[in-house]
Amino acid sequence: MKSYQKISNQLSGWFFFQKIFSAANKRGLRLVKASLLVAIFLFLCSCGDEGLVDPHGETTLPPPETTGFQAIDLPTAPGSAWTYVNVDTDQEFTLRVEGTRDISGTTHRQLTISGITTEEPDQLRVDAVDHLVANAYYFRIDTEFFDGFPFPISATYFTKTSQSLIESAFDMYLPNFDNPGFLRISHRKHFPPRRLLDFPLEVGKEWVVFEKTAGIPVTVTRFVVSDNERVTVPAGSYTTYVVHEEVVYGDSPEPSVFLISPPAIYWIAPSVGVVQYRYSIYRASDEPSSKTFALKSVHIPDF
Repeated sequence: MKSYQKISNQLSGWFFFQKIFSAANKRGLRLVKASLLVAIFLFLCSCGDEGLVDPHGETTLPPPETTGFQAIDLPTAPGSAWTYVNVDTDQEFTLRVEGTRDISGTTHRQLTISGITTEEPDQLRVDAVDHLVANAYYFRIDTEFFDGFPFPISATYFTKTSQSLIESAFDMYLPNFDNPGFLRISHRKHFPPRRLLDFPLEVGKEWVVFEKTAGIPVTVTRFVVSDNERVTVPAGSYTTYVVHEEVVYGDSPEPSVFLISPPAIYWIAPSVGVVQYRYSIYRASDEPSSKTFALKSVHIPDF
């Protein structure tokens, strides 16, 4: 299997690094300071055993009288895998539940994200695919989100209860300044953790995914708009719950510092998961453009 360093060599030219280094130069010492602090933190956290315990298992079946999309309807067992294809470019990537990791004393499942395929055979490219939570709102410098480029995420870490699906941490690709031309993986925690889904899903339900109040405020909200929309994707035809995600950035009436994003949309099918999602790239250019990823294949282990 290719290592992430080998994969990074297959990035599309120097475009990726030019954008990163340009943004880094603008921030200068702030980025260097942040990188040093993160390196020290990761070194300290790497000492000793993680003390992993066996996950508590999948959520039990809900009582018959309950309604809506329950936690048990969302497959998260080890070995589950979903391959998505960009409907415009035919590029693919795969999500796979594999392994566990201790996050703040609680065992989380790991969801790995493969590199996205390119037009060349047997080549992968590290790319931001914005699955589940807007990728542009992951990496922070001090209290502000990095808005120069959406850094690719290589894995996320989640827990699931009968009430919610929570993402607590992630691994991301960052430039390796000691070895230009290569990437390194940095592990980071969300503060606070992110509530991706609030169970049961029912039409009209709304919840806050995460909220940042320090510096420029950012609030990400999700709400269920439908529970009976038929969607056909390469993997098949499904009846789905439709969840919209809205990002409010800033708290000023001035357009330059206040932004409501075009909604991201998730089509979620019971016993399958997200079968299609669409999001807009709205911070990196004056003219927003959208991407749609559809489920190409799915593997849910039969336990």
